Amino acid sequence: MKPRSQKKKELARLKDKLLKAGVVIFTTFAREGEKGLNVSEMRELKRELRGIDSEYLIGKKTLLDKTLAEGKKDIDIFQYPGSMGVVFGYGEGPATAKSVYNFAKKNPALKYFGAFWNGRFMDLAEFTEFAKLPTKEVMIARLLGMLMYPVNALAIVLNQISKNKN
Repeated sequence: MKPRSQKKKELARLKDKLLKAGVVIFTTFAREGEKGLNVSEMRELKRELRGIDSEYLIGKKTLLDKTLAEGKKDIDIFQYPGSMGVVFGYGEGPATAKSVYNFAKKNPALKYFGAFWNGRFMDLAEFTEFAKLPTKEVMIARLLGMLMYPVNALAIVLNQISKNKN
């Protein structure tokens, strides 16, 4: 059991991470009676998240609950079974969500429950839809493609007209 001073330090550290994070995703990596993530899978997840300016922390539910209460985040994490892990995403929120979603598809031991993004809680279904969205770069490329299509079509038509006149 940790001494009170160590718990206070951990609580302050979690609160700081909660304030800095753009997206906070709640997961479980091990549930009673099921095989959880092994060490190499956990290492792979953490490495993948580090690459997109995010981190995965494992915490006690009581400390996480106190941190969320102090941060005025209304969620009851005790309703979720198993050991609690939290992803703090400091970079682009959709990229972090997509990474967790893809990792959970490959490793069924990792389950996510929901997330806070832009100060709002997304439940399981909402988070899944959010994670399936294409990345920012893909959306920009699609938009540019849609904007360029009429211009390209006009250029082809004008080129054909000029060829027919000659």
